[in-house]
Amino acid sequence: MKQPKVSIIILNWNKLDYSRNCMASIEGNTSYPNYEIILFDNGSAELGTEEFLSGVKHKVIRSPQNLGFAKGNNRAAAASDGDLLLFLNNDTVVHNNWLETMISMLHADPKCGIVGSRLLYPDNTIQHIRVAFDHRGNCVHPFKRYPADIPEALRPAECEAVTGACMLMRRETFSRVGGFDEGYLHGSEDIDLCLKVRKQGLKVMYCPDSVITHYEQVSLKEKGLHFKKKTTRANRKLFIRRWGGNLDEFRLPNDFSGLKPYHGYDLARIEIVRLVPVAAKFILHVGCRGGVLGRALKDEVPDRIVWGMESNREMAKDARRNLDRVIGDDIENAATLLSVDALFDCIICADVLENLKDPWTLLNKLLDHLAPDGRLVCSTHNIQYYKVIKDIIRDRWLYRAGGCMDRDHLRFFSLATIRNLFATSGYRILTIENKKLAGKLVEIINRLLSNKLDKFLTHQYLVVCARRKDV
Repeated sequence: MKQPKVSIIILNWNKLDYSRNCMASIEGNTSYPNYEIILFDNGSAELGTEEFLSGVKHKVIRSPQNLGFAKGNNRAAAASDGDLLLFLNNDTVVHNNWLETMISMLHADPKCGIVGSRLLYPDNTIQHIRVAFDHRGNCVHPFKRYPADIPEALRPAECEAVTGACMLMRRETFSRVGGFDEGYLHGSEDIDLCLKVRKQGLKVMYCPDSVITHYEQVSLKEKGLHFKKKTTRANRKLFIRRWGGNLDEFRLPNDFSGLKPYHGYDLARIEIVRLVPVAAKFILHVGCRGGVLGRALKDEVPDRIVWGMESNREMAKDARRNLDRVIGDDIENAATLLSVDALFDCIICADVLENLKDPWTLLNKLLDHLAPDGRLVCSTHNIQYYKVIKDIIRDRWLYRAGGCMDRDHLRFFSLATIRNLFATSGYRILTIENKKLAGKLVEIINRLLSNKLDKFLTHQYLVVCARRKDV
């Protein structure tokens, strides 16, 4: 039986080295015999473009101007011969057997409409294993920056969508849904296509055995941040107009694990580092994730010893490379805490208390491990934040990945409940700082009102405590 021909469509706009490497990787890592490469040059003006394009041995289609992602791919698809169409970004390097495994998955199920790959960053962490929709219908990449070999990345799965950086489909399916919607410009075209295909009763599948290194948005970075923001707003409006009313119909069962990037909050917790006393030499970070915050603390004072507690196994592995010791167990496990014979100069609970069934008991147990003059540094979200209140009024009380309404949160705190929490757990509050997030106009109004809106503009509270003198 003759194998169907695959047309591999690559858009090129400047960045010639990426396209050169991409095509070389296809030639070196593709054992499937019946394929063609179509390079669609989207108005490149980079020095050396003429020489590069004239030297390409595959089919080249040239456009005098940049037509964008949707139009460029549609034009290239119309000029191709394959029974199967594979759309591939030029800033990719394919691995061995990448194409064969995708074709096998597509043919294994007649209901399979689109197949996507496992895309990795150059540092071998996950860039894309599927697309999911958050509470507002925004596209998110679960397990972004996680290790490439976590169990979730190695299992085939039906998806809500996959990225257009690499997607395979039948020509007949592509034609039936009208191809990429040319109303979009450099964004959302791929997600829109996935939904159009699923609307036909077909599936979008993730193929873990098809592995590709993806440098991500190389061309968009050259166009600049202003261009990206402008097109993102326009694409978002169009997408919501098309799909916002019935997006829930396309949602699949999802536990939403891994929606937050691997290192999460501790990549940017400079404010927590600032609150830790310089004299603190022995520190415990509860919920240390990958240990990035602890590493920053050790770099600040070279002779510091930092321990961590982290229940996520993958993150605990990374933390052990950054910290002096990591206790990999349930944070609420009092027995684990009591088995540690140590007194810490400072204990950090950054964005942890909201995730606990019983934060009162944990804080009380931590007193057993806090030096007499030690400090407890905490951060917690504010349920009185005006955007949370606005969501309640608009009936958008929806859980999400991050912020006050994070799906992992079991407890919610306002300023009053924060004060009560620490007081009843054996602490006295030394300082409370409010981390405000508000627009310039709202801030001006707050100043005119003598900061009476502070409680509503505070996204997070940063708290420093000491042991109560009567405890």
